[in-house]
Amino acid sequence: MMIGRYTARHLAIAAVALVGVAASLARSADGAEIFAGKQIRMIVPGDQAGGYALYAQLAVQHFGRFIPGNPAIVISYMPGAGGLNAMNHLYEVAPRDGTVMGVIAQELPYQQVLGTKGVRYDGSKFNYIGRVAPNVPVHMIWHTAPAKSISELKQREVVTAAVGSVGGQNDLPRAQNALIGTKWKIISGYRGNSETRIAMERGETQAAIGPATLFTEQLRPWLAQRKVEIAVQYADFRHPIFPDVPALVELADTPEAKGVFKLLVSVATLGRAYALPPDVPSETVGILRKAFLAMVKDPEFKADAEKRGADLLSMPGEELAAYVNGIIATSPDIISKTNAVLAAR
Repeated sequence: MMIGRYTARHLAIAAVALVGVAASLARSADGAEIFAGKQIRMIVPGDQAGGYALYAQLAVQHFGRFIPGNPAIVISYMPGAGGLNAMNHLYEVAPRDGTVMGVIAQELPYQQVLGTKGVRYDGSKFNYIGRVAPNVPVHMIWHTAPAKSISELKQREVVTAAVGSVGGQNDLPRAQNALIGTKWKIISGYRGNSETRIAMERGETQAAIGPATLFTEQLRPWLAQRKVEIAVQYADFRHPIFPDVPALVELADTPEAKGVFKLLVSVATLGRAYALPPDVPSETVGILRKAFLAMVKDPEFKADAEKRGADLLSMPGEELAAYVNGIIATSPDIISKTNAVLAAR
């Protein structure tokens, strides 16, 4: 009897221990021990009012629900130097254990390829978690303009407003003039997209560039009333909002033009995406990529994004990494031609 009781008691203890081991193995299998009781700091290359902040805020509300261990996510705003401060910090300083992530600057590979002063990172070494949405601009032309399409623009001049004196709103029409023979006349120096649209409405200019997503709500009446025509979208794919509008790369009639256009619009394709520093363990990267895919499919996440006016068109981390590496591998000839086009400001 004593032996039986002794054996039974120890069998019970052993059973409890096995349950504990099984639970521990289960936690290990899904990676919960990596993030349990921790928080993830999300670096944002801008301030609270910037476009990147919205996608960081969505991550704060939703990402942790899909990460084993359910870590809290907090935002660390890091503006300055066109996103370079944040990207250099993520590359050089951030811990390599999964506890620091960044909403990457959409110019990340573009700036590296063109040798932008201040770049201290190698974009091919970041661990890409996934893209939530692209950031595709479109070129709208007012209904009174003498040309409404790219083919007509090769025959007749259209005056387009541009924000600032450098950047995409100046470079993209200039590149078209140089490479496919359009006749955009660029009026630079406007302070923001709202000013360029007002200038177009008033007749100061005849065209402006703005986000494609504005036409889902705010600017939808302009399309319905035929006040504007969308001549081109600045991407290497057609955004679902405008399936019948050509992407810039489609307009290239030489391999050289296509290469330059692909590099220039890479910022739009990269859009709003998350990445980890280099050298993060592959298990941790895999866990976060899996969590990302679960988040972007989640109905609650989608509803919140729609409520906040956030575009959604996701890209998995592996595909995003391949895209970035492809941009970084741009040929020296294309880089040289791009620099020459940009230098002719």
